[in-house]
Amino acid sequence: PPAGAAAEPVAGDATGWSMEERLHNQVWGMFEDLARTVAAYRGAVEFAEDRRERETDAALDDPRARGGQRAADARATASERYGTLVARAQEALDRDLAQLTAESRVVEPALPMALAGWDSPVWHAYRPPERPPLAVRLGELRLPEAPELRVPMLVRLPLERGLWIDAGRLQDGEGESRPAGLRALAAESAALLTLRLLAVHPPGALTPHLLDPAGSGTAAFAGLR
Repeated sequence: PPAGAAAEPVAGDATGWSMEERLHNQVWGMFEDLARTVAAYRGAVEFAEDRRERETDAALDDPRARGGQRAADARATASERYGTLVARAQEALDRDLAQLTAESRVVEPALPMALAGWDSPVWHAYRPPERPPLAVRLGELRLPEAPELRVPMLVRLPLERGLWIDAGRLQDGEGESRPAGLRALAAESAALLTLRLLAVHPPGALTPHLLDPAGSGTAAFAGLR
């Protein structure tokens, strides 16, 4: 590529002993890059806001200048500097997001079944795998600054700790007060994850055990019984 231009992204451009591991590590690298660039953007905006406030306060320390042209000029100058800093931060964010989006478009179609989304063509010609996967996809991660960019949420297998699916906070007081819709969504998420784990393991290699004394997950898990 020309000097200063970003290299074209390539699927599997990471370290690893296998293509599956390289893709897994590349996705994690994308997640870390996204987290860093958004954190840098938020930090720059926060700095710009603090600087604007400090400059405005400093200019208005003199009571004689609070209501005159001097105060208006100080506020205008502080706002202009704020706008410049935020624009620079936005430019850097947009540049990094464009690179990550381009990488996502290359990596997502190359992901194997265990790491791919449910809408991936890799599921169309499903065949039971011959060996357990390196990792599994739990969902997608995204941030408010880049809602269109979704990075796969991958975890290594076997799981080192249990997975908690949050159905929302309890309201004040005793008893169960979570909305039924959130409870159902949590149960459906657990059922989909169970289905994925079964689908990406060789037949008989994984035996799930469902503990549901209250029967709240009966509908969600009905298709797996």
